[in-house]
Amino acid sequence: MAEMKDSLTGLDKYETFLEKLKIEISKMDGYRIAIIYTDIKHFKYINDTYGYQRGDMLLKEFVNQVLKIDKKLLCAARVYSDNIVVATKLDTDFNNNTFRDLIYERNMVLERMLRDKYLDERLKLSTGISIISKDDRRLDPATAVSNANLARKMAKEMNDDCCILFDNQMIEGIKKEVEVTSSLPKAIRNYEFKVYYQPKMGSGDKVIIGAEALVRWQKPNGGFVFPDEFIPIIEQSGQIVDLDYYVYREVFKFIAERLENDLPIVPISVNVSRVHLNKMGILSYVSSLFEEYNIPPQYVEFELTESIYIENTTKALELIEGLHSMGVKVSMDDFGSGYSSLNLLSGLPIDIIKLDKVFLKEGSLDDGSLKENEKIIISCVIDMAKRLKITSLCEGVETIEQSDYLSEIGCEIQQGYYFSKPVPQEEFEKLLDGDVEECSEEVVM
Repeated sequence: MAEMKDSLTGLDKYETFLEKLKIEISKMDGYRIAIIYTDIKHFKYINDTYGYQRGDMLLKEFVNQVLKIDKKLLCAARVYSDNIVVATKLDTDFNNNTFRDLIYERNMVLERMLRDKYLDERLKLSTGISIISKDDRRLDPATAVSNANLARKMAKEMNDDCCILFDNQMIEGIKKEVEVTSSLPKAIRNYEFKVYYQPKMGSGDKVIIGAEALVRWQKPNGGFVFPDEFIPIIEQSGQIVDLDYYVYREVFKFIAERLENDLPIVPISVNVSRVHLNKMGILSYVSSLFEEYNIPPQYVEFELTESIYIENTTKALELIEGLHSMGVKVSMDDFGSGYSSLNLLSGLPIDIIKLDKVFLKEGSLDDGSLKENEKIIISCVIDMAKRLKITSLCEGVETIEQSDYLSEIGCEIQQGYYFSKPVPQEEFEKLLDGDVEECSEEVVM
C-alpha cells in the first residue's frame, strides 16, 4: 500500500486512512475502534481575517495537540480543510458515554488553549464519534467515518455541546430529511400545503383587524405533517424559499378574490425565513405578485423574526426598505424570545413588534402567576413602542385576564388561542363574514 501524506499536517490522506482503517477493523480483537471526526468552527474566519498562513499554524497546532493526547492512536487523516478524523483503540469495557465525556473534556482544554494563543473567543471544536465493535467487522470504513461526520454536523449546530456520539436514530433522521426534501416539490405542485389563518384582534373592541398566514402540510391520505417536522429541514435545504413563495401567492390570491367580490378583508401577515436574505429574490417576487393580483399594499404585511435582524442587520434593512418602497408594513416577530437588542428598534424602520409569548408565560395575570416585575417589563416595552410610533402586538394570549391586562396597558393588537387557533381558509372566511356559529367550537369571539 503506497502511503500518502497531507503536506500541511503530515497526516494520512483520506484514501490512505480508509485503507488502514479497513485493515484495523479486520484484525480487531479484544478492543473496539472509536472514530473521532472533528472540525474547527470559525476556521474560515481565521483564514479570511488573518491570512492562510495563520490558519495553517492553527490547524497544525490542533493536530499536534490531538496526536500528543491520544496514546492509542491507530491512524489519522485530514479529510479536507480543517476536518480531521482519528481512529483510536477503545477497551471493550469502556462505556461509550464515558468516552464521549472524555473527548468533550479534551475539546474544552484544546479550545481554551487555541483561543488564548490565537486571540479569538469564537474558536470552537465540533466533534462526532462513532464506535466500531467486533460485530461490525463487515462495516465499510467510509460508512463508519460518515456516521461520525453526521454526529459532528449535529454537534456543530448546537450551542451547548461540542461532542456528540452517533446512534442509529440519526440515520432515521437523515431518512426523514431525504423524504421531506424529495417530496416537497411534488407536494407544492399538488397543493398539499394549506394556508391557515390565525386572527389578530384589536384590543379595544376585540374584533378581527388582521390575521397571520401559517402553513400546514396535508398528505393525500388526509394526515398532517406538523410544521416543526418539516420547516427546520427545508430551511436547512433552502427549499423554504419555494414554500414561502407558494404561501405568498395563496395569500395574494385570497385577498384579491375577497376584494373582487366586495367581501370583508383584513391585512394578512406572512413569515419571512432567514434564507431569503442570502439572495434577496423575495423583493422581485413580491413585486411581481402585486403586479399580477393588483391588490392594495396595506393588505399584506411581512414578519421577520428578531434573530434575523440581529444576525444580518444590513440585509434585513435592505429588505425592509424594499418592502416599504412597495407600501408594505414590516413587523419584528418573536420580540423578546432571545437576546433582544433594543437598539434595533431605533435603528430599523419597524412598523410592528410582536411580543413573544414568553412575556406572558403560563397562567393568568390576576392570580399572581405573573410577577410584578414581569408586568412592568411588558408595560415598558409597549410604552416604548408607542413612543417610537411602532404598533405593539402580543401573541400567545390564552386567558381573559391576559387580554384585559394587555388592553389596560395599551397593547394595540392581540393574538392567541383565547380568541382563535389557526383555522383553514374556509373557517376564517366565516369569521370575517360574521358567521361565527358555523365555525369550530374552539374559536372564541
